[in-house]
This record gives sequence, C-alpha cells and structure tokens, in this order.
Amino acid sequence: MSGGPEPLPKPASGAFKELWEQLRATLDLPRTVLVLDGALDRKVLEELLGKASRGSLGRPGQMPKPELVGRLVDAFHKSGEVAYALMRELDKSCHKERHIVASIDEASVDERIASYRALDFRRERARLVWALLRDGRGAHRAAADRVLTDAFVQAARAEAEKAALAAASTDASAEAPTDAPTTSAPAPTVLADVKTRLESYERALQVQQQELKRATGQKESIERERSELMARLGARERALRDEEELRRRLEDELTRARDELTAARARLAAIEPARAGDVEGEAARLRDRARALEQKLEAKDAHASSLAALEQRIDEAARAHQADRRAWDKAREAFEEQLRVLAARERAALERLAAVREELHAARRQLAGEAAPAARPLGRVGVFCDAANLSASARRDFGSKLDYRALLEHVVDGRPRACALAFVVHEGEEGAWQGFARSLKDGGWELREKRPKVRADGTHKADWDMGMAVEMLDAQDDLDVIVLCSGDGDFLPLIKRFKRDKLRVEVAAFRASADEALIAAADAFWPLDGRFRLAGA
Repeated sequence: MSGGPEPLPKPASGAFKELWEQLRATLDLPRTVLVLDGALDRKVLEELLGKASRGSLGRPGQMPKPELVGRLVDAFHKSGEVAYALMRELDKSCHKERHIVASIDEASVDERIASYRALDFRRERARLVWALLRDGRGAHRAAADRVLTDAFVQAARAEAEKAALAAASTDASAEAPTDAPTTSAPAPTVLADVKTRLESYERALQVQQQELKRATGQKESIERERSELMARLGARERALRDEEELRRRLEDELTRARDELTAARARLAAIEPARAGDVEGEAARLRDRARALEQKLEAKDAHASSLAALEQRIDEAARAHQADRRAWDKAREAFEEQLRVLAARERAALERLAAVREELHAARRQLAGEAAPAARPLGRVGVFCDAANLSASARRDFGSKLDYRALLEHVVDGRPRACALAFVVHEGEEGAWQGFARSLKDGGWELREKRPKVRADGTHKADWDMGMAVEMLDAQDDLDVIVLCSGDGDFLPLIKRFKRDKLRVEVAAFRASADEALIAAADAFWPLDGRFRLAGA
C-alpha cells in the first residue's frame, strides 16, 4: 500500500458493507469498547451518540462515559449508518498512525509493532489497532489481533495485582489487633514499605513514560518525513512515466510526418521529370516545324503572299512556346515554394498534409491543362481583417511578419474596394506599435484599435470577434462581397447569415489554423500558407 491509506468507501457501496462485516468479525464488544474508548475523545463520542439517537436520549454530556461508549458500541454492530460515522471519525483521529502503518510491509510488521513503545499508552495503542485493522492486509490484521489480546492480558494481570494488593492490605488490617500487645506494630511497617515501593515504581514509570514520549515523538517525526518522501517519490515517478509516454508519442508522430513528407517529395520528383520531358519535346517539335517552314519559304520564294502568313504562324508558335515555358517555370517555382514551406513546418506536418495534397492536386490539374476557374464576379468589396490573429499565425508557422499591403491587393483582386478595416490590439512597446500602425495605414487599411484588458489573475484579454461582427453587419448594405481575413470558426454563423442575404463571402487565412467548417461555408478561400512574408522578417 505504498500509495497511502485507503479512503473509506461510500456508505451504500458493496465495498463498505464488506469492510463493515470484516470489522464486526474481528472486533467483538469488549474489543470495540477498547478501540472507541481509547481512540476518540468524549466530545466526539457525545456528538456521534446525539446524531445516532436523534435526540431521543436527552443530553449525552450528562451520561457516564462507560454508558456512552457502550451505547455506541452496540449501535456500531447494529446500524450501518452509525458504523460509517464512527469509522469516518476513527480514520480522521488515526490519520497519522494509518500513514505509518501503510508504509510497513507485511514481512516486517511484527518487528515494527514490537518496537513501538507507545503501545504502553491506552490512546496510542487504540489508534494503532484501528490503523492495522483498516490497512486490510493479512499480516497487519493478525498484528492488530495480537495487540488486542496482549492489551486484555495486561489488563487482567493489572486487575489481579490490584486485587492481591487489596487482599494483602485487608489481611494486614485484620491481623493488627492480635499483634497489638507485642513489642512492635508490623502492619503499619508493611504498608509503609508497600507504599514506598509503589511510589518508587510510580516515579520510575513516570520517567519511563517521559522517555517513551520523547522516543515516540522522534519516531513519529521520522515516519512522517519518510511518508512525505515516499509520496514525493511516487509523484515524481508518475511524472517521469507521463513525460516518457509523451516523448514516445511525439517521436512516433514525427516519424510518421517525415515518412509522409518523403513520400510527397518522391511524388513531386516523379512529376517534374515527366513534365520537363513533355515541355522539351514540344519545344523540339516547334523547332522542327520552324525549320520546315523556313525550308518551304526558301523553296517557294515566288509565293510572297504566303510568306507573311507563314511568318505569323512561326511567331504564334514561338509565343505559345514561351507561354508554355513561363507556365512551366511558374509551376516549378510553386513546387519549390511548397517544398520550402513543408520543410519549415515539419513539426506540424500531420495537420497540414491534407493541405499539401490538395495543392498537389491543383498543380496537377494546372499542368494537365485543365480549364482555369471562372472569373470572380465584380462588385463592391469590403475587407475585414483580424490582424492579431493573422500576425500570430505568421509568427508561429513561418517565423516571419505578414505583408498586409500585398494581402489587401491580393484579396481585392482588382475589384472596387468599398472599405478595408484592420482590427488590431494596441500592446507591446510604443515605438514598435506606432511603426506597425503606420505601415497598415500606408498599405490602405483603416484601423480599429483596442487595448487588452487585464484580469484579476494577471492574464490579458483582447477579443475583436464581436467588434468585427458589428462592423460587418453595419456595412453589409453597401457591399456585394465580404472578405473575412481570419480562420476563427466563431464567424461561421455570421457567414451563413450573409449568404442568406445574397452576399458573396470569401475567407483568407492560413490553412493550418483555419476552421474547416468556415472554409466549406465560404464562396471562396484564399490560402495564405507561405505567402505574403516580409523580406528579412
């Protein structure tokens, strides 16, 4: 039981009923009297009897203690409710002894109990007996039974000695008249000797009790320190096991992320050579066609009217080749950018692999020559940006700052801009804050500022969700398109409201920190992963 003493089961549980039956089988009425009378104070006994009788016995404080203990012992063996109350008070009174007993293993319990000198005192003996019985281990229950048996043997021996002493005193008093005529009075001399010896024994016993108290105090202090050390050691071992388990899980997740990243790179490597071969083959065909056209022109100088048409076809073929080449370069740069982003965000690869796969599918469709998405509808655009949210995501995922000027131009996308509001939190050093605010204003943003509130526990709160919602609702009548620059899922009900009002809603956010339901509800999603980073940030 290295984890400490077991708590008392609930009164209506099967575990409590089983414990009660075990204690009733071990503690008969005399033994129960010994434990209750020694371990609990009279005030506690009076309160327990008053609750058990519900006032039917008058005032227990006026009752002799033997009758008080006897009534509680009888109730302990008959009423589970009274037994639970008594057991709870005994556990509380014997708390120290229960911790000491819990630290003793079964092999050494007899030796430890035999050296426990506090057994000579009625209160300490009763508390130790209860602690051994509540421990529950077989060796401890057997030790409790031996202590109880020894207690009754000692009590019987003390009663016998007391009776013998009383008988000796009576005999001495009875013989006094017969011996009165003699020259001396032996009875008073015998009684004086007995009294002297008793006083000597009492003084020796007092000295021994004082030594026992000192030794008991030292031992209890050592046992208490040992119990505290064992408790701290157990807590430390549990913390180490938890840390080891967490480290193992993190290593497993990192291994899976690296495996998936390697597979993604392999797929990219397989895509690039094939596409490069197609482009080079197309270029070779165009060169052959150009040479063939040149040969035809040389052979047909007389046909001057067809020369202009042939030159135009050659120019068109060259322009098509250049366009293909630029598209290929752009696709290759996109792939290289994706690889850099994946390497920088390896610790979050599990969460972002889905986004990478989606981007790879889009790149394949582009390389396969599928039709471009339909052009976005024009209309009055209102941009509402949670700057604190986006700046935190940029620092966390990329270790850089965000280019808000480029972000605004990107999401407006050439459409008429009705408003562009950036919701910021005024914190940090004043010089850095003023520089940040000036860069936003220069980039075309209108600022909405708020200072963080300090709670009673020292934490800060600066939430712009409600303010952004009010601003968007106020401006919706003057807008055709609302662009929300935040991935917070709390805006989902507001987006659904705008769509019911026939407004187009677009979301711009970092894929790793954006709510999937928010993305699905929007008419368009602007992924910001790896983009709009300030150079040198």
